[in-house]
Amino acid sequence: MRRRASMRTVALLAGLMAASVAWAAEPVCDPLALDLTRTPQRTQSYPGLRETVKVQAARPARAEAVLIGDSLLAGWRTDLPAAFPATAVYDFSVGGDRVANVLWRLDNTDLSPLRPSVAALLIGTNDLAAGTPACAVAAGIAAIVERLRVLWPDTPVFVLTIPPRGRDFHEIDAGRLEVNAAILSLGNRLGGVHAVKIDDDAFTCGRYGNSLAADRQPCGNYADDNLHFSARGYVELGRILRRASADALGENVFR
Repeated sequence: MRRRASMRTVALLAGLMAASVAWAAEPVCDPLALDLTRTPQRTQSYPGLRETVKVQAARPARAEAVLIGDSLLAGWRTDLPAAFPATAVYDFSVGGDRVANVLWRLDNTDLSPLRPSVAALLIGTNDLAAGTPACAVAAGIAAIVERLRVLWPDTPVFVLTIPPRGRDFHEIDAGRLEVNAAILSLGNRLGGVHAVKIDDDAFTCGRYGNSLAADRQPCGNYADDNLHFSARGYVELGRILRRASADALGENVFR
């Protein structure tokens, strides 16, 4: 009896040691970086601040869809009525914004009356370009999503993966792919959240997977800076959101 108890103790200690080793092996995100992305902060950019004030003042009385993010969604603002003629869309995006700026806008704008049918989030490219660790960017995106779920408990949230950027479309890949993997797992952890994967190769017109084509032909989905989207790129983004809406909700909310 004592021998069996001793064996169980040894097995338990071995298990605890293995768990400790595994825990120690897990990467730890820099607390400073986490604080940077999870603490709401008003933009320090004067143009961004002016745009923030305009976006806040433009809050409509009702909206069926709300877009939240940086210039990648803010650049769509003027074309949204043509893209979704049967859907009231409020573009709550500001050029140059980072994760912490979105959190600040959510804290300082009363969006509770809107009760949209869907919200779409695309954020993080500016954080990564500024050198913020991917783990902290992912944690900040999760904080935004959690805030949206509290704000609108019945509103499904679509979180888009960060698209490629740069001359060869691999500029921030080390961090971008890590953040996108975290985004794709959000739906498994948070109810009412749907990850929307932007196909890197398709969205870059095949250039992402073919570096030899990088200097030979531009991609019509992007502007000349290979960061922002062209009119054609927004058409494709609209298709992506429609497909995601139909797949996740059984109906096309973006009409």
